[in-house]
Amino acid sequence: MKKILYIFLSVFLVLSCEENKETEKTIKPVQTENSDNAMNQQVFVSEWFPVSVSFPKGWEAVEDTTLSMIYIMTPTDESDNFQEMVNIVVGGTNGKELDAFFDGNLKMIQGMFEELNQTEQPSYQIINGVKFKKVRYNYLIEGLPLTAQLYVTIKDDLSYIINCSALQNTFDEFEEGFSSIVSSFSISQL
Repeated sequence: MKKILYIFLSVFLVLSCEENKETEKTIKPVQTENSDNAMNQQVFVSEWFPVSVSFPKGWEAVEDTTLSMIYIMTPTDESDNFQEMVNIVVGGTNGKELDAFFDGNLKMIQGMFEELNQTEQPSYQIINGVKFKKVRYNYLIEGLPLTAQLYVTIKDDLSYIINCSALQNTFDEFEEGFSSIVSSFSISQL
């Protein structure tokens, strides 16, 4: 299962990889009683990246500075073949603006996965005052049929890629959790 996770996560690093010294560390979430979103009861503030995000109780946040990534995962479930997750990749922009950067990432994704089917046209969404470009697609990875909702933005020469992933037949179950995490995403100053 970890192999699938790392294969999937590495896809988003090709255009936005940065090198750091530390590796993976599990984040101890801060419990919050006064969350704006009742679903998200844990808050993650990165020590390495200028981001904060809240997430549902029971989910786990892990920061991997080697991969320039934060991933937030559902609790493990033995009956599930895939651990649903939200990945946040922070990296460079290669000097590109949002549309060109987004298109480059989408082309890379289209060339990497079996039976990729874009299920919506790219569109824009404002999240906490920041303009993101998003798209949803279905694909296969090692025989597993997955759905992913991808959000991309650029701010201060850094790219932020948020990817919400679940099995195609369970994505709708987790969509409310994914949306609550994405809507809580905030970029701060380091």
